Amino acid sequence: MRFCAPLLALVFPLLTPTYVHAIHADEAYKTDFHHSLLGFPQSHTTFFHRPSAASKASLLYTLSQKFVLGAVNPKDGSIVWRQQLAESNITRDVYLRAEEGGGAIASAYNGEVQAWNAADGRLDWSWTGAGPVKGLELLSRKGYTDVVVLSEEEGTKSKARKLASGSGDVVWEHRDESGDLPFGLSVSGENVHLISLHSAILKGYKIRITSLDISNGRQLSQHTLSSENEVADENSVLFVGSNVAAPLLIWTDTSFKLIKVNIIGTKHIASINIVNNSKEAIRGITVHAPRTAGSPQHFLVQYQTPSSHWAEVYHVNAASGAVSKAYDLSELGGIGAFSCSTEGDKIYFTRHTDFEITLLSSTSDAPIQSWPIRPKSHGGLVDPQGVTHAVSEVVPKGPSGFAVRSALTLPSGDWELVRNGDPVWLRSESIAGIVAAAWLELSLPEDLAQALATETHSGNLGTYAHRFRRHARDVVTFLPGFIETLPEQIMGIFGSLKQNEQDHSPDRDSFGFKKMVIVATERGRLAVLDTSNQGKIIWNIKAVDIAADQKWQVNEIRVRDGVATVHGIGGELLTVEALTGQILNYQSAKSSSPLKDLVPVLDATGKEVNLSINKDGSIEVPPGKTFEKGTVVTTRGDGNVARGWTLGQNVKPRLAWEFLPSAGEQILSLTNRPAQDSVASIGKALGDRNVLYKYLNPNLVLITTVESAASKAAVYLLDSTSGEILYNAQHSGVDTTRPIATTMTENWFAYTLYIDPSTAGTPSPVDTTPQLKGHQLIISELFESALPNDRGPLGPTTNFSSLSPPTLLPAPHVLSQAYLLPGPISHLTPTSTLQSITPRSLLAILPSLNGILSIPRTVIDPRRPVGRDPTPAEAEEGLFRHSPHLDFEPKWMLTHQRDVLQLTNVITTPSLLESTSLVFAYGGLDVFGTRVAPIGGFDVLGKGFSRLQLVATVLGLGVGTGALAPM
Repeated sequence: MRFCAPLLALVFPLLTPTYVHAIHADEAYKTDFHHSLLGFPQSHTTFFHRPSAASKASLLYTLSQKFVLGAVNPKDGSIVWRQQLAESNITRDVYLRAEEGGGAIASAYNGEVQAWNAADGRLDWSWTGAGPVKGLELLSRKGYTDVVVLSEEEGTKSKARKLASGSGDVVWEHRDESGDLPFGLSVSGENVHLISLHSAILKGYKIRITSLDISNGRQLSQHTLSSENEVADENSVLFVGSNVAAPLLIWTDTSFKLIKVNIIGTKHIASINIVNNSKEAIRGITVHAPRTAGSPQHFLVQYQTPSSHWAEVYHVNAASGAVSKAYDLSELGGIGAFSCSTEGDKIYFTRHTDFEITLLSSTSDAPIQSWPIRPKSHGGLVDPQGVTHAVSEVVPKGPSGFAVRSALTLPSGDWELVRNGDPVWLRSESIAGIVAAAWLELSLPEDLAQALATETHSGNLGTYAHRFRRHARDVVTFLPGFIETLPEQIMGIFGSLKQNEQDHSPDRDSFGFKKMVIVATERGRLAVLDTSNQGKIIWNIKAVDIAADQKWQVNEIRVRDGVATVHGIGGELLTVEALTGQILNYQSAKSSSPLKDLVPVLDATGKEVNLSINKDGSIEVPPGKTFEKGTVVTTRGDGNVARGWTLGQNVKPRLAWEFLPSAGEQILSLTNRPAQDSVASIGKALGDRNVLYKYLNPNLVLITTVESAASKAAVYLLDSTSGEILYNAQHSGVDTTRPIATTMTENWFAYTLYIDPSTAGTPSPVDTTPQLKGHQLIISELFESALPNDRGPLGPTTNFSSLSPPTLLPAPHVLSQAYLLPGPISHLTPTSTLQSITPRSLLAILPSLNGILSIPRTVIDPRRPVGRDPTPAEAEEGLFRHSPHLDFEPKWMLTHQRDVLQLTNVITTPSLLESTSLVFAYGGLDVFGTRVAPIGGFDVLGKGFSRLQLVATVLGLGVGTGALAPM
């Protein structure tokens, strides 16, 4: 017995809770990923700026086309801060200005003006006007930074205002009732210049300059420039300078034959004849000039044709207004970009092409320095398509030269920083604005798949022999390599070796976590992301040409046998090799055709056939194609109608049913069960060992309608084969302008509404609206009967078909419950697992919190007892007392503390572990992916599991057992 105490002292600490982890460690920020995006940077709202006077380093600021204002760290491309100004309701120009040598920046859009702290993005103040902003400038005087804003109000009338630093209060305002079109602002010295376009008698516009006193807004002078022969609209004005001693106003004519230059505040106009020696017409002119005090009046004019570009540098005499050419920059092929930088009183221009970056002074055409573009630059594109626009920061390094870092905006939408020709980082802004996504299932290794297929079709003896030979070959092939890496494997088991290598093979892993997603963006691009490798972009291609003011409208993406098919509107079809991005076929949309979409349906031979869906909801079958009897296709026409069509062998599509909502109602959405919606059990086991049988109908369609005038909404549950309405719920007092999210899976469906009972009219007999004001989640569960162990009217029936029912279809027994939510939900989708043994969770997008919530199914179970405590049998099922309020628990947030902006959709797919579902969320801006285990990862060891402790415990128990055995 003298050995017992020492042995127990050795074994006991290994068994204490301090060492034994009963739960998995939180894997947040490890197994999930987040592409925090800004959107396509705009040239006039992107610049380098020091966030404070004491700061020695600059940040990169932009106000993107997605109306997101942000600051990026130039060292690594990470976002320092960002603010979403609006989602999609900005219809006019946007502005962004920075205080020279200070820490304030100001933005303007629509009628909003906002001042921000440049270092941390904190909102200092906000001001709202009565019309869209047409000009914005900052005034730095005596330690204060005021804002001057020009707004268009009351039609063509305008007002200029000075807003006070620190509060945004109006200091003065100047009203212009001339009827001129307000265009912009310029500040020089003690004057504020208002620039407007005055309609000429015959054609074009004259430019009118109104000068105001900067201190009180009093008008000092006004004059008009003769520009009617050149200025046809606002696009004719190329540049408006500001915050310099002699700001420039530059415009051109519509045919790009002339350039006119004026020093704002004077009447002198200089003319420049454009010389085009290329064989193509000029398609665009861009002017680059400094906006910093003390800079000389030098500017660069860039000319761009479809296949080449060149530039000219000019100097302006501030006293006389005369313009002289300093030098030319030769014509080069491709799309190029120039940027303007200042250092003291010196101006530098940086030229960016596909193959080189060149730094020049504004006084000499001799290149100061040049750097070749490295192969990995321009986003790693094999065929770079030039640079859309760029901003640069130039820092002299003494006699050794200069350091130039440039932020390049590529045609793809990506944003890249290059330092002296070397790529530093790349922000994948091209994937912002995803409109459709689909999972790409990876296959087993080809050799293994063929071997397993062979064994499947062999007899028992043949299968055993084939498997034995395969395993023997594996031992001979892989054993030497396994022995060589055995020390590393052992160290990895004990957690002493970090596994940093990523699996780049196209084969799936043993847990099914390695899956890819193919996405289509509104800018006409296709990309594939690896969800197992922090959302790494595998490939990214330009799929279709989209105009700058349009968006690619994609109905869906389907993936089958490694080929992705993108279905656009009007019958547009694009097929690509999913793993490589190689475009296989493209069929453009036909705008004049009645075709709305092409939907793939399996024919009688099991092959996919694209059915033509017309805008009226009718369908057309390709000649010679036949289908199994009972094939039904549900369509939604443009005329507020849903239809069901039956297909068969050698017959035309037949209209089986038609759903027309009541007068005043509009169909909002059609929701069906997911294509892969496995069911683990046909019944729900109760606590008293009885069974409630689920109503499992694969042909269910949930139709949501709204009646805006009466503030009503309704849901209709239909059998898509017969068109019979199985369930109907009406809701009054509904705010139909807010999002209504719906989802359906297995034997239950859920939807959200915002309800205000005070606005409800006379309720209908089937009105189920709860008398609570706010955002509500309604969930309904379908059973075959209200009685346990009862299969309903069809219980004794051997065979049944919805195509030829004996009478009406038996309606399901529906249990519904409503929950009051603390905020809105814009999208709902359930999790999915391989066998659906794991209870589902309901995933919800929370637009007010910029996150995704995973609501446990047990929490919103409609069978929760109302007004009483659960019985022992109900408590054994996990039911608890119903509460009308459903709080958003922080532990349900899949996005944790991340701000995931503009999400609109979530898709899920099973992994090979029954406990875990893979989640991918996308929308107007950000991209997010994660794994979710609704009841925990019961079939996999967590990262916190100590293998060393397990081995030590087994060894300790073995030693103890051996020592105590003789006793």
